[in-house]
Amino acid sequence: MRDKRIDWQKHARRRLFDKHEKARFTRLDWLVMMAVTLLYAAVAFVNLGSTQIPETFYMLDEDELIVEFEDMARIRSVCYYASLGEGAFSFYYSEDGEGFTQLTQKEQETDEYGDTLVFDAPVIIDHAATRMYQWQITDTDFTARYISIRVEKPGLRMLEMGFCDEEGLPLPIASVKNTNPDAPRGNAPERMFDEQHFVPQQTYYMNEMYFDEVYHARTAFEHIERIRPYEITHPPLGKVLMGLGIRIFGMNPFGWRVMGAFVGVLMLPLMYLFAHRLFRKTLFAFIPTALFALDFMHYTQTRIATIDSYSVFFILLMYFFMYLYTETNYNRQPLRKSLVPLALCGVSFGLGAATKWLCIYAGAGLALLLLIQLTKRYREYAYAREALERDSGMDPQRRAYLEGVSNAYLQKTFATLLWCVVFFIVVPLVIYLLSYIPYTLVDGNPYSFSDILYNQEYMFSYHSKDVLSADPHPFRSEWYTWPFNYLPVFFFQGQGYPQELMSSMSTMGNPAVWWAAVAAVVALVVIRIRKGRLGRRTFYVSVAALSQYLPWVLISRETYIYHYFATVPFLILLMGVLAKYMIERTKHGKKVVFAFLGVCLLLFVMFYPVTTGTVVSRAYSDTFLRWLSSWPFY
Repeated sequence: MRDKRIDWQKHARRRLFDKHEKARFTRLDWLVMMAVTLLYAAVAFVNLGSTQIPETFYMLDEDELIVEFEDMARIRSVCYYASLGEGAFSFYYSEDGEGFTQLTQKEQETDEYGDTLVFDAPVIIDHAATRMYQWQITDTDFTARYISIRVEKPGLRMLEMGFCDEEGLPLPIASVKNTNPDAPRGNAPERMFDEQHFVPQQTYYMNEMYFDEVYHARTAFEHIERIRPYEITHPPLGKVLMGLGIRIFGMNPFGWRVMGAFVGVLMLPLMYLFAHRLFRKTLFAFIPTALFALDFMHYTQTRIATIDSYSVFFILLMYFFMYLYTETNYNRQPLRKSLVPLALCGVSFGLGAATKWLCIYAGAGLALLLLIQLTKRYREYAYAREALERDSGMDPQRRAYLEGVSNAYLQKTFATLLWCVVFFIVVPLVIYLLSYIPYTLVDGNPYSFSDILYNQEYMFSYHSKDVLSADPHPFRSEWYTWPFNYLPVFFFQGQGYPQELMSSMSTMGNPAVWWAAVAAVVALVVIRIRKGRLGRRTFYVSVAALSQYLPWVLISRETYIYHYFATVPFLILLMGVLAKYMIERTKHGKKVVFAFLGVCLLLFVMFYPVTTGTVVSRAYSDTFLRWLSSWPFY
């Protein structure tokens, strides 16, 4: 017991009197940080998405449209590209414009006796809200000069439609007319066919929404249009930020993805600053930053228009500011020096919570780290009181210093706790409520305060219950499989390509980074056990990582590997701890670390096609990339 007492007194005395090394950010640091950031930005923004897609739309109403071709034509497919809304429509065709036959397709079903029945079923396209901004292609085979489009259910913004030949090219259209003479002139059906050059022969992520973009990018657009939001399973701030890109660049793939990609770029200088504060040297700040830049998940998750970019950025930001707070000490410094990073941490926490509840998990880790700091401040106060009582012949200057610590402790501690109430409870609540402003601006049917409160109940029910498992997702995975990169999530599969080619996209980790992270954690545990305790850096980063990972152990709903994204930055920082140990303590540590970075870069290049949707041969995927049978690339 006495040994422990001496130990905490020694540490308290050291914190009060020893000079602490300051992290000096040099010109070289600026150059290295900006070089990594700019190189990554160049790769992140290239082929992010097109700014050229159909823009004019025709609102499908209950009228009938007659499309006339220049001549008789064989139609092998019907393509269309829709915006907001839902709707259903069918097709009738004619050679002379008088007698129309409904378009059908062969279908089959099994009767009660087990016999297969083949019959002609009417082609009725029922467009769901989750298929917006995606080219929908229906294969057909009929000949006609006239096509009647009859709306079964109105309310869909149709951006473009094409009737295509055997090569997938849109057939020239002579005229389009609405059979209703009283139809409003502003809603011109010609708008459905005025941008035929956009009708594709193959589908491509550059001009379509994919995966959860149909929820988040859609909602961002609805906020701009003041429409009641479709996706209400997460708080609004992420979609509001996404909407800034749409306002600047338009409602197109680049517009709805650019803000997420920009925030993904910002994560790199933030990671560099964080690592530099942890390790205080350029080399050891560069290594984690480079690893983060070369991780596939960081790349794919920040280039898709979902809210993960923003949530992970705010999580990293709040832990960075909390670390700055841990480097302050209100017993030996003016109180304001510790209150500023604490306030910034609380604001970051509020911004994160208003983006995705995932960020609230970080609150437990932040609270633990804050409690540890307050415990240290109390022990310093206790040491000061005991030293003053024990040593009556103390140097006057030293005595005055310790008396100042003792006399101001309660006041400073109370001010800190009050500050935490303001910036970790009041301010986050204000930010959270302000994020719902778009809900209150909906034209015609705005949200009331009670509606917003009910939305919180709905979100809790949605995420806490296993409501997503009625139809199990093929790429769901358990939390304990994520570190091993076992089952990526398949984002996109292009259509219309030759059998030997593919355009696909999956989100997964860089195998070298993720598998080495597991090894690094094991190695650090062994090293720290041999030392007898965790180092300050290792402990801090471990708390951050566990605060993002352990809550998923308790989640009963379906989970996916991208839920691991918020843990990855902290695992990479732990890899930085091990890299520092290897370089400083082993003979060939630096060579091993840089060779490992080279492997990570090589894998980033190798897997680039299947993390971006770049057209590549299936043979390349099968031969070089499918290391595990569970990795889906087509």
